[in-house]
Amino acid sequence: MNDSVLWIASSKFNKPIRLNRTTWEDKLLKEHPEFALNPAYLDELRKTIEDPEFIVEGWKEEYLALRWCNFAPKTEKYLCVVYREFEKDGFVITAFFISRYGRLLRRKIRWQKSPWLKSLN
Repeated sequence: MNDSVLWIASSKFNKPIRLNRTTWEDKLLKEHPEFALNPAYLDELRKTIEDPEFIVEGWKEEYLALRWCNFAPKTEKYLCVVYREFEKDGFVITAFFISRYGRLLRRKIRWQKSPWLKSLN
């Protein structure tokens, strides 16, 4: 299996985060087949890491980046990308669409986009 890097995104904590072909094909597309519905979702995952609305802590030292997706399957909702950072870099673990994101925001919020910036976009 070719484990080439599909893209590298820069996290809000200035770490390069990679998405490998194996993670995309063997994990994301199999566990969340909705990602196969639109080729733009691959780029949307990268944008979620680079320009999230929230980053919250996971249970096992990972981060969950959340970004609103206007073209999510069926209806608009948040895209959540789960990734891990190390000292020099990191990698995507999984991703999913979520409409009930309130419980995630009860976790420790590590980074949040300024609310006034949203009104400028």
